[in-house]
Amino acid sequence: MTSAARDDATSYVYMFPSRVAFDGRGGLSLQWPADKGPFAVAPAPAPNGALATVQAKPDALTAEECDRVIALGEAAHAEAGRVEDGPSRYRVSRIAWLAPSPDTEWLFHRLAVLFAEANRHYGLELVGFVDALQYTVYGAGQHFDWHLDLGPGSTSARKLSMSIQLSHPDDYAGGGLEFVSVPLRAEASRRGTAIIFPSFLAHRVTAVTRGIRRSLVGWAYGPTFR
Repeated sequence: MTSAARDDATSYVYMFPSRVAFDGRGGLSLQWPADKGPFAVAPAPAPNGALATVQAKPDALTAEECDRVIALGEAAHAEAGRVEDGPSRYRVSRIAWLAPSPDTEWLFHRLAVLFAEANRHYGLELVGFVDALQYTVYGAGQHFDWHLDLGPGSTSARKLSMSIQLSHPDDYAGGGLEFVSVPLRAEASRRGTAIIFPSFLAHRVTAVTRGIRRSLVGWAYGPTFR
């Protein structure tokens, strides 16, 4: 945040024109409503500091439920993790998609409740899931470099992301989930903990140096940002 930014802003210092046009000679014409001008006093939007935070929900899944998700993920078709744009070395992992089915309905319900509870903090407009849930496996040397969960196409409507730790922290080394300027407490790596955050926050999974790290990832969608 620069020194000019104010969390307690009560009014705009400049109002953008309501219309921008060019006259017949190519000159720029800026127009404002008749009762306002560029320096009119108008209330600024209330700040939402929650959008720069990450939430940790311990015991989002029990140990037995983590085992159940792992069994579902291992039984599903596996493919290499990839990104929409960028070199393949940017993301190295194995993933499988868990679509709605009689075996996964309970899991979609659970994540829906977790998202709803977390969104009391964020105040975003959420509608539901567009993607299936993603089961992700990182082995030794595998990782996912710095990225956002927002991307082209439908992913631009992702509002909140969730990553649930399925592995016991003693089962692997490395493989830490990290955010830019938002440190996570040690308990965030406990088995069954859900990490929930706005999808526009930059994050990464560092390289696993020993063992296997497993997680479940889901994204809550809503009307596109505007």
